[in-house]
Amino acid sequence: MKISIVSLGCSKNLVDSELITGNLVKHGHEISTESEADIIVVNTCGFIGDAKRESIDTTLEMLEYKRSGKCKKLIVTGCLVERYREELQQEIPEIDAFWGTGNLFDIHKLLDNEQLDYRVYKPGTLYDPDSPRVISTQKHFAYVKVSEGCSRTCSFCIIPKMRGVMKSRPVDSIYSEIKRLADQGVKEVNLIAQDMTSYGRDIGTDLNTMLGEVAKVENIEWIRIHYCYPWGMTDALMDTINREQKILPYIDMPIQHINNRILKLMDRKTPKSRILDILSRLRSSIDEVTLRSTFIVGFPGETEKEFGELLEFINETKFERAGAFIYSKEEDTGAYDLDNHIPEEIKEERYERFMETQSEVSLQNNKKLIGTVQKAIIDGIENGHPYARLRSQAPDVDGVTYLNGNISKSEIGKITDVKITDADFYDLHAELIKQ
Repeated sequence: MKISIVSLGCSKNLVDSELITGNLVKHGHEISTESEADIIVVNTCGFIGDAKRESIDTTLEMLEYKRSGKCKKLIVTGCLVERYREELQQEIPEIDAFWGTGNLFDIHKLLDNEQLDYRVYKPGTLYDPDSPRVISTQKHFAYVKVSEGCSRTCSFCIIPKMRGVMKSRPVDSIYSEIKRLADQGVKEVNLIAQDMTSYGRDIGTDLNTMLGEVAKVENIEWIRIHYCYPWGMTDALMDTINREQKILPYIDMPIQHINNRILKLMDRKTPKSRILDILSRLRSSIDEVTLRSTFIVGFPGETEKEFGELLEFINETKFERAGAFIYSKEEDTGAYDLDNHIPEEIKEERYERFMETQSEVSLQNNKKLIGTVQKAIIDGIENGHPYARLRSQAPDVDGVTYLNGNISKSEIGKITDVKITDADFYDLHAELIKQ
């Protein structure tokens, strides 16, 4: 049968969609577009309100193909199913089957009309190098999920209930997968986890050890790590990142807030003083480090003064990359029953002020690069404009670097030198320096 996979949410969900695709192809099915598909699979996100709305809207959009087109069956999977299966079944009875986040390698059985209940499986799917997977990113970069789930108890977060406690993959499994990706032509690997700096604690190893091993894989040129919890940012880890040339000096470390009272309400274990110390050591220990973080605005009880403290922190720290979420009130989380939830209009207003502040910081940082020569990986051509990414620009979440002139298809995926010629709030412009 012809299958269409619609993937929503984060890069971790994208890996799951690639595993689903690989599983279905392995069992003889063909990947197709929505308009041509016999079966459509929607892999949903259930993290916050906006993500849930997008998942529902997309499911309804795909339902139209079943009502009017070739599609015979609609399957919904992912995080939203782990949270709201019964509600989805009642509200959208035309959904033919549900699957959560556990054991994605059995999902093909639903296409054969087997009656399976995903709830017998623990949430979250670990995979190994031999797991069938179809990479959906450009051929020169890929995501590698090093662990599944999270054992943190952050009061705003529902992920442990949708993905389970943290489960780490063995180092040799990760090494073997990256080696296989290198053999397929991948140059850049983005390591992802919900809590990267806790990697390995459940299996007797650690992130430092794993990075040292995967850096040995030949033909991989860039290794980037995402979602580092501040608690685990040790001196030894900083030394490894600075020493291993393949590991990019790019630290993606969600901090969420800087006010101690709000951090305590969030059940974050790292107080302001330690956060400031970690950031200071990152700046001094890692050459040309890029700091990326995310924050939550409008957390229950956040005062104007506490929000002002966050803005002051953003201005002073000058993150190269920073974004924000508007707090989303999620049932089954610790923050759900807190007092003094912030009105939506105030949350929206604070979000706008945060983004305006960070935009100015980003522009200042980007302008400093004008006239410098930087390494960049050529990503492709968009609307006739060739573009690349610097070491400081992660795929999907950061800006890009637009290139003057033309490139050939054979140049896509190559790492080369570019000279920065102009900058805006998020993107850069550069000349390609021909080798």
